[in-house]
Amino acid sequence: MKNWLATTVALGALVGGCTVPEADQLILERLCEGRGPQTVDGVLRADPNTCDRGLELTIETEGFNPGCIRVALRTADGTSTVPPLELRPPPSTYQGSTLHVAVLLSDAWTDDFQVQADAFEQTCDTVPVTSDAFTASQPNKGQFRQSSLELFAMDGDGDGFVSPNSGGTDCDDFDASIMGPRSWYRDDDGDGYGNNRLPPVVQSCFGPGPTASNSGDCDDRDPLVRPDQAEFRCDGKDDNCDSNVDEGFNVGNTCTSSQGAQGVIICDPADQTRAICSGS
Repeated sequence: MKNWLATTVALGALVGGCTVPEADQLILERLCEGRGPQTVDGVLRADPNTCDRGLELTIETEGFNPGCIRVALRTADGTSTVPPLELRPPPSTYQGSTLHVAVLLSDAWTDDFQVQADAFEQTCDTVPVTSDAFTASQPNKGQFRQSSLELFAMDGDGDGFVSPNSGGTDCDDFDASIMGPRSWYRDDDGDGYGNNRLPPVVQSCFGPGPTASNSGDCDDRDPLVRPDQAEFRCDGKDDNCDSNVDEGFNVGNTCTSSQGAQGVIICDPADQTRAICSGS
């Protein structure tokens, strides 16, 4: 619901010689400075050189905490636009927030204008989950107005991803540990880690087989080789995909055999769980 309140601020003397209340003059001046009657979270300016009228816009979000809100100002016919404003509401435990934007106008735009707000789950480079807009006539010179936009979506578990029923991508809106779509990687050996040399197969809530949502497998033909694996074998291989080979076995260090011969530590050819001194 749009709430319009127009307050006329005369810049000269009023009928009967009365002067404009100082408080009203300050409101318009502050709005044109991008400050407004309240703390302003952003400014949209139609004319970089002039501001003789304006709009104090309140944006209310309810049911979710958007990662980004994009606010656009344009003429109603779309012939004139200004760069959109991107706002990132502060994190909140409450599912909703209030933002204030100063929309600064002038004679540069004589036609009706449109203000639109789009809300996004994480960043403004994705598809918006909800939008609201209004079209209005220009305030008269020396006037400011107040209006609001309302953005509603449902994020039941508060994980920052909106329910699909509200246009979002949450894979399970009842479980905060399950968020939006993930990258799924080919996992030929079925060890839960996808091939680190291949791009994702798909971006979705659930992956087709054989895929895994974890990447980093440096040998997708051996299920015993994966990132969370201990370097349990002395075999000349990188069993845990950390770019180190046989760490913990001290391979290559000098040693003295049980017979007193000098040698170096090598993997035991007969037992991959241990290393031996080459002089043994």
